[in-house]
Amino acid sequence: MTNEQKILVDNVYKKFQTTMIGSLARFEAIFGHLWENDSKEAEEFEDMWEYARNSILNNGNKQARSAIDDLSNYFGNNGTVKQKYQFNFDKKKEGDRYED
Repeated sequence: MTNEQKILVDNVYKKFQTTMIGSLARFEAIFGHLWENDSKEAEEFEDMWEYARNSILNNGNKQARSAIDDLSNYFGNNGTVKQKYQFNFDKKKEGDRYED
């Protein structure tokens, strides 16, 4: 992979991260008041938020790594692309409180 290609790959990964973190920050700014007090309801909202936040970050990071792998393979295989589409939705695990 050339230096220019590496820069492109790094920039694509940064854009994935910025999209995820920026979106989560906006959500927190608008709905954060729901879990900022010391009530039982606020604790439940905070639990839901943490679950949703972690699910979003895990899925986003998985998709970012997949995109980086695709770009790396593309650059490493003289520009040939093997197309594959895969959607990764985490299955609900036993004991999980919320559904995706």
